[in-house]
Amino acid sequence: MRRTLFTYSFAVGLWVLMFLCGACSNSVVSDDDTSYVEGEHLVKIIPVLKQYSSRAGLGDVMSDFYVTGVAGRFVRGKNIHYCYSNNDWIADGSIVWPTNDGTINFYAISQPFLDGDGISNSKLNATDQYFTFKCDPDNPRDLLYSSALNTTRSMMDGQVQLNFVYALAYPYFACVQAIDDVTVNIKEIVVHNLESMGTFTFDKTIASYGSWTEIDTAYANYTQVLETPVTLNPDQTTAVTISEKWKWIPQRPKKWTTTEDNPVPIATADENHECYVELKCQIIKDGSYLWGAASGENEYESVYYPFGNNFNQQAYQRGIKLKFTGGYLSDGTPFKPHSGSGQFTIAEWITIDALVDPWEEMDPEDLIF
Repeated sequence: MRRTLFTYSFAVGLWVLMFLCGACSNSVVSDDDTSYVEGEHLVKIIPVLKQYSSRAGLGDVMSDFYVTGVAGRFVRGKNIHYCYSNNDWIADGSIVWPTNDGTINFYAISQPFLDGDGISNSKLNATDQYFTFKCDPDNPRDLLYSSALNTTRSMMDGQVQLNFVYALAYPYFACVQAIDDVTVNIKEIVVHNLESMGTFTFDKTIASYGSWTEIDTAYANYTQVLETPVTLNPDQTTAVTISEKWKWIPQRPKKWTTTEDNPVPIATADENHECYVELKCQIIKDGSYLWGAASGENEYESVYYPFGNNFNQQAYQRGIKLKFTGGYLSDGTPFKPHSGSGQFTIAEWITIDALVDPWEEMDPEDLIF
């Protein structure tokens, strides 16, 4: 059964006028940039958030961001921090328009353009505009970005609109129990060997757009322990991880290559950074536990699934529909329930159907605070 998933997006316009006097600490301009006049024609930033969300909401509310301006070969402002406080955006520096109505490119993210706090190797100048970001599954945080290209003071009377969009992928798992006469309880789900670091490059011609390049030296496991176990019903899609949002570097993971004829242990998959999903679950038939609860009703055993679905699209929440018909054991062999369950054949337990349903973007709604 396929469930229709959808998102809506909305934009919030926040008008900000910065009154700053004298030389601001973050106003960085080369000495030979003769078009610069201190204190004249301050840039006024208008941040607009394009939020893609599910029914429960997606991502964190943006409370601050950092801007760098590049005018030709000159840096007009570097890592200027904007913070939302008392219904207004407050900046710790300023950017000044060139007196000759020259152009400035603006680049902004919701993290500092500095090493640390997930960001590293950032470079913003006339030729390069990129940074490296690392996702921490133990401390997940959103990453938003924006850019405004070839802007001049005369375009919008000195104002610059920065349209922020989400940079990460937002997955969740939903499961379908495909065998009629058994009950499946899921307690925990783990996605192993995801690339956790990537380099984001701003597009040179399209504003508020960019692309990711994964870095294959950093990997992480994403775990979600369910507060209340989820019971799967036959042929009914049940969300497993919708309550908490995972945040991944957009990517297509390398799939675990185990098969019935050529089993590959998960230890080998870990060495080769091959991706797989681990479900800690119980399987019950006619009141007897075929899997889990060997020493008590609160015990769950692991079943493993190869996983290589494409998640290279940013700013979308996507559902992974996993049709529960078995899986594999840690040694890479097909899953078989414990003894005493002769009603099942191996073939009934190894058919795996992992489907990805994209959330459909609807027309934006303007929501003014």
